[in-house]
Amino acid sequence: MIVTGDYHTHTKYSKNLHAKHTILQMVEFADDLGLNSLGISDHGPKHLFFGIKKSNIDKARQQIDQINSSKKYNVKVLMGIEANLIGKDGTIDLNQEQISKLDNLLVGFHKGAKNNIYSFFRSIFNPKKQIEINTNAYINCLNKYNVTILTHINDYIKVDVFKVASEAKKHGTLIELNNKHLNFTKEQAEDLVKSGCNFILSSDAHKKQSIARLENVLKFIETYNIPLERIVNVDKLFK
Repeated sequence: MIVTGDYHTHTKYSKNLHAKHTILQMVEFADDLGLNSLGISDHGPKHLFFGIKKSNIDKARQQIDQINSSKKYNVKVLMGIEANLIGKDGTIDLNQEQISKLDNLLVGFHKGAKNNIYSFFRSIFNPKKQIEINTNAYINCLNKYNVTILTHINDYIKVDVFKVASEAKKHGTLIELNNKHLNFTKEQAEDLVKSGCNFILSSDAHKKQSIARLENVLKFIETYNIPLERIVNVDKLFK
């Protein structure tokens, strides 16, 4: 199986040295790997520690456009942001103007972004209610925005995996299998398959050397018989 692209990577635009390399350095490495495409997806601006500065969204867009127009590299570079899911109503930390500048809208939950979804005490004393709130927040988000990829669901907060994946299928949103954040039980992995959703494999690279590193994901796919025909970024000729 050959991976054709990696769509969840971070650069120095994720602030506080959260990632190690520039967009250009990531592109050069991805090009050397022979990838067809590379998605840049720094953290949404309301992440307290790692969020991209709003002014840098335009800078990143301009850099990506310049790299693509130069035709120096074989890899196609796509502009994305890993937006933070911050509201029970599905709100994320990007406005429509910012979203319009993206090729890919990724959405994930991170506790480093202020939100009204997760309560530590509720998660301890009423975990079923917390899972219900989490699940509905994702579903509301999918109904509110044109989300390309849901990142590492069921990791920082627990969800009803079948419900979220089924909703993602309805909207054509991809469920990410993240090399760093794979947090599914056997039953939940089976629910992913049953939902009929499509998948995308991601390294969640924070340095260039981690681009397309997918050892954990590949083991997960083999263990739980994830259908290769439903993974969008692998070369089907190499099944």
